[in-house]
Amino acid sequence: MNAAVATPKSGGKGFLYFAALFLLGLAANLVGLYGGYWLGLQLNKVLVGLGVSFGEYSWMILPFFLAIMFWGVAAATVIGSSVTRVGQFMGGHMFVTVLLAFTTIIGVNLALAYNAVATFPGLEVKNSYVASQEFNKRKAAQEALGWDVSASAEDGILRLVMNGPDGAPVYPTEMEAILGRATQIKDDQVLEFTHDGTAFVAPVTLARGNWNIRMTATAEDGTLYSRRLVLHVKK
Repeated sequence: MNAAVATPKSGGKGFLYFAALFLLGLAANLVGLYGGYWLGLQLNKVLVGLGVSFGEYSWMILPFFLAIMFWGVAAATVIGSSVTRVGQFMGGHMFVTVLLAFTTIIGVNLALAYNAVATFPGLEVKNSYVASQEFNKRKAAQEALGWDVSASAEDGILRLVMNGPDGAPVYPTEMEAILGRATQIKDDQVLEFTHDGTAFVAPVTLARGNWNIRMTATAEDGTLYSRRLVLHVKK
């Protein structure tokens, strides 16, 4: 008597099947990444409102964690469903799994790189060598003014104190100031100052973290004064 030999169930799946599976998995990954990130942002707002925080980078920890988790669940669901229907884990499944992983990783890196370049404030000077030739002269002229400049923010009001060597307020003939983050420009605010007798004041909307005030002012004698002030908001 010849014993029956069990043979593995053939899936009979070719290139087109796994190409379609890859496209379906890619779409599921994008939905998972975006959905997880969006949900993380909403949950983080709720937690912050309740006084729960993960620290200075709380705004990104939960969104990125959920994005990665949803991405993994989406990919596993697509591949797992196919394996169940075919009846076995085939080489095509492994190829699609690896391809989905690398496609997602490379895609996310490209998206982050694009946003980093697109939001970069830009060049400080067109030619650093030419600018360096005048740097010491401009620095000496600025220091000769003897101005004492400081900034603070409270209750939605930014105060920029500018005093001369005698401690009295100085009034530049021209002044421009931009408030923004150090690494991108989407939160930049052009400050519209008024003087209250002791300081220049302007209404601002500030979230937690480090902010930079990039200001330039012209003294009465024509000397150009430029300064970058760091403002740390804790609440």
